[in-house]
Amino acid sequence: MALIKPGYKTSEFWFTMVSFIFSGLYLLGVIGDIQQKDELITNVSHAVESCILIGGQTLVLYKYIKGRNHIKETWWNSASEEDKKELKELYYKKKKKKPNATKKSSTRKNNTTNKPSENDSKE
Repeated sequence: MALIKPGYKTSEFWFTMVSFIFSGLYLLGVIGDIQQKDELITNVSHAVESCILIGGQTLVLYKYIKGRNHIKETWWNSASEEDKKELKELYYKKKKKKPNATKKSSTRKNNTTNKPSENDSKE
């Protein structure tokens, strides 16, 4: 059985509401120019659409994070002590050695250029 969403949860409802509000303001004389009314309907509809999209994306992100946390929590509660210990060592283990910044390179730079030397044979 399919559930029908309440009208106020649909984008069509909000776009229609914006149109009715500005049409009513035009009929009452608050908005004097029909072009101004159309521009306001377009701009506010765009703003409503943006809010709906941002809200939808936020909801998707929230559900994703909540789902990932649930999966991790379920794994952690069902994992063996060995698995938990291995994971802790993997993520929380401090590095035993830090690279020595003062250690000099074993190779030295040559001050020579790519010019052929006198000993090189000429072709």
